[in-house]
Amino acid sequence: MYTSILKKLPVFVAVILLVAAVVIMYFRSKNVTRSEFIKFIKNAKYVRAWVFVVVFVMTTVFAIFNHIHSKQSVYAVVALNYSEASQAQNSNGTRYNMAEITCDEVIKKAIDMGAFEGVTVSDLKKCLAVYPYVQGDVRDESEYHISTEFIVEYYASKDTQHLDAENVIKLITSAYKEYYIEKYTDNFSLSTDGKKPDFDSMEYMDIVTYFEKETSSILNYLYSMAQKSPSFVTANNASFNSIAGKVFQFKETQIDQNLRSLIMQNGIVRDSTGYVDRLSYQNKNTDFDRRKNAISFDLCNQAIAMYSEEMTRVVLVPTWDEVGKYYMGRTKVGIDELSVKATDFSNRVASYEKEIMYNNLIIDKMNGSDAGYEKNQSADDLVESIYESIRNFEKEAISAGREYSNHRMNQCIAVSMSGNSLFGELKTILLFAMFAYVSVILFTISRKFPKRV
Repeated sequence: MYTSILKKLPVFVAVILLVAAVVIMYFRSKNVTRSEFIKFIKNAKYVRAWVFVVVFVMTTVFAIFNHIHSKQSVYAVVALNYSEASQAQNSNGTRYNMAEITCDEVIKKAIDMGAFEGVTVSDLKKCLAVYPYVQGDVRDESEYHISTEFIVEYYASKDTQHLDAENVIKLITSAYKEYYIEKYTDNFSLSTDGKKPDFDSMEYMDIVTYFEKETSSILNYLYSMAQKSPSFVTANNASFNSIAGKVFQFKETQIDQNLRSLIMQNGIVRDSTGYVDRLSYQNKNTDFDRRKNAISFDLCNQAIAMYSEEMTRVVLVPTWDEVGKYYMGRTKVGIDELSVKATDFSNRVASYEKEIMYNNLIIDKMNGSDAGYEKNQSADDLVESIYESIRNFEKEAISAGREYSNHRMNQCIAVSMSGNSLFGELKTILLFAMFAYVSVILFTISRKFPKRV
């Protein structure tokens, strides 16, 4: 604040001198003729030592505080380079809001990244301003404009003047990129809640099911990312497909073979009676669904058998194609729909029978289980090891996803820093020196005019 005032003080003095010179010359020129007025101007001494001293002092003061002021002010241009930006949308199709560049979450993230001491979110927010690089107008349709470039300005206040202005604007734009990636691009949250389950209260086969769901979630994420960018390689020379290969191999060996086989072969169970009863109840419900679909399958077959052979043949009807030419096209009859439904019911029956057989196999293994403490401890150790490995795979997948989004956002969101260059400062100082010289010399000349005739 004080810097801005002191910077404007020499300018204010020069303006006062210029205005005073003009006013004095205007009124006193009435006391002389036109030829005398021109003579005063021509014969004036434009080179005076004290004039140069005054101009030098004023310019020096202006240069010092202008330099300090320029160091406290900087701006950046944020350009959106993805296709949805021209429609005022984010990359996920939601409406774009430029105010988010300086929202509280972005500023807080920037403060944490820069470890700014003694600066609050409200203090820094007061120093920031954001507006479109090219403004449109709603008065005329020809002046409509959707801006894809936005200017972020920073000017230090008394609470933030100890910070480096260029560093602040860099942190703000970097924090905005991270904020944008987390909110509008890929979802990096793979775990449901991030909390470790209580494995001691879970049956071992339920733990196997939980691990399969977790690894499937990671694999689905990696496969979807690989489909977006199959050629992307992280800083560790890993691709989404290579990470997915490691996860799939781990799932096949550690979960399906080692852990499941250990539990099944040794009949490891926490509560044999309760677990067997639960599986038996599941089998009853599954068998009910199996019988229901089996009956539906039989009904479809009976309905198909009721059709005569003539109706099951290909039915051709006259129709026309896109260019308006007629041809004989095949149409569907009722037997087609019944065949599709019969196939679906048959697949369901097979799936239910497979599930019942698997549950019966587990029941046979768990009945009469004599697994001791050592086998249970081996299973618990293996469970902990698998859980830690899954979490590491999750972190690796998330890290690769973030790296890909950062790479993509560096292309989609470009930031160019701008500030007062040395050449620009010298140009400003030179212009002020010329203005100050004109003001002082005109004021000196105006004092030479006679007050009255």
